[in-house]
Amino acid sequence: MKQFKKYRMYFAALILILGCESALEEEVKTFYTEDTFYQTEQDVKLAINGIYGHLGATFDETLNAKGLYFANYWTANALLSDEWETSFNRGDGYNQLSAMAHTPENTIALEIWSNLYLGINAANMAIVNIPDVEMDGDTKDDLLGEAHFLRGLLYFELVRFFGDVPLQLEPQKVFTSSSFLGRASVSEVYTQIFEDLSMAESSLPSEQIGVDNGRPTSWSAKAYMAKAALQQGENLQLAKSKLEEIMTSGRFELWEDYADVFKIANNNGKEVLFAISFLEGTDLFTTLWEGGHLVYRTLPGGVYGGRPNGGGLEIPTMALYNSFDDEDRRKEVTFMTEDVINGELVEFDAPHIVKYWDRVAEPLVNNTANDLQLIRYADILLMYAEVLNEQNNGSTPAALDAINEVRKRARFADGVERNILPDLSAMGYEAFKEAILEERKKELTWEGHRWFDLVRFGKLEEKVTEAKPGVPVAARHNLLPIPQRERDINQNLTQNTGY
Repeated sequence: MKQFKKYRMYFAALILILGCESALEEEVKTFYTEDTFYQTEQDVKLAINGIYGHLGATFDETLNAKGLYFANYWTANALLSDEWETSFNRGDGYNQLSAMAHTPENTIALEIWSNLYLGINAANMAIVNIPDVEMDGDTKDDLLGEAHFLRGLLYFELVRFFGDVPLQLEPQKVFTSSSFLGRASVSEVYTQIFEDLSMAESSLPSEQIGVDNGRPTSWSAKAYMAKAALQQGENLQLAKSKLEEIMTSGRFELWEDYADVFKIANNNGKEVLFAISFLEGTDLFTTLWEGGHLVYRTLPGGVYGGRPNGGGLEIPTMALYNSFDDEDRRKEVTFMTEDVINGELVEFDAPHIVKYWDRVAEPLVNNTANDLQLIRYADILLMYAEVLNEQNNGSTPAALDAINEVRKRARFADGVERNILPDLSAMGYEAFKEAILEERKKELTWEGHRWFDLVRFGKLEEKVTEAKPGVPVAARHNLLPIPQRERDINQNLTQNTGY
């Protein structure tokens, strides 16, 4: 998703009118307003890109935070599960999540909530205004489909993080009583998610090329329809049919070597159905904070060429690290326990994540240009095995083929097959469910899935207790609390149980 990012240098100021209250101040109105902005096809494209500003690395001065997927999304997901813990007691919002000590005042929960609704409001503005713009009809359909896709994606993240949430489908220009909505039920939110994704599926092209490479396609919408249906658990047949459409399309396949999945040259490659991308750091605009934290947060700090290229902020639990077979290709690609630095072998105190560090493309790295792959083909295969297990109360030949395809890839390193991870054979429902969950853990480490997976499988308390003894995990941790700041503003917001 690198090509279309060139538009970013045009929409830094535009983000203000697409999602935050500061856009309503008088000096901004003299620059752009919603009424004067949506005039041309280029305006619409910039407006769509403005939605991404709340997803990626754009710095939001109101929140003092970056976009949703810059760090909070996948870091919170890992810390709330058995994957990760903070490397030292920082006393911040992340530390609270790791210790399951977060409250409605948690700053990370607030940033996640705020970024999601800012993005939704930007999508709402686009959806309302695009139909009236005079432009090529096919292009209009594509861009309107993209706005619906992004709104569906953001509501899917909201319902997974917070459960019942306000269902805001109209753009909000000012804070008025009409925006003080109560919480819609999970079922109502999922209904809207499927409506948005269905519209996106029928409107988006099957392939994005040239400068649009990396934007969502109809396949992205199918993948999220399957993921949402599986997470909700009420329409497994929909999940199955969408997964089968993807698997039989011939468009997607696994890279032959797990190490190839995270090479920057392979971004938007044959395994990706949708990803969030980042650019190398830039000082063109002070409102932009380019580059992702996928590497910075986990590399040991300041040890490569004297550059402060790692923060060492989070580390994997030893339960996660020790769960891998030593010969599993994913273990050596995912973790680093030692490295040669300035000609000397240095052993680290704990394992560090290294899977996103493309040493060839970024030998000295702080923020990274590598993509966060939100859905890739390995996830599709594992979801398919899960759906079939739920429908058939045990493994089927097709389900085994899907999970074994993922396991087979993990046996290969530089074209050589290792004598590990044999194909799974027929097993009952509970055993196969556990095998799928275990495979997802190893295949998708640090990719923003684990907490959602444990909640869906009903295993959060069990797995976190095993990995983090003494951490007081409870049923309430299946959701984040509704931020207290939002409840202070909106008296119609109730709180999640247990907070």
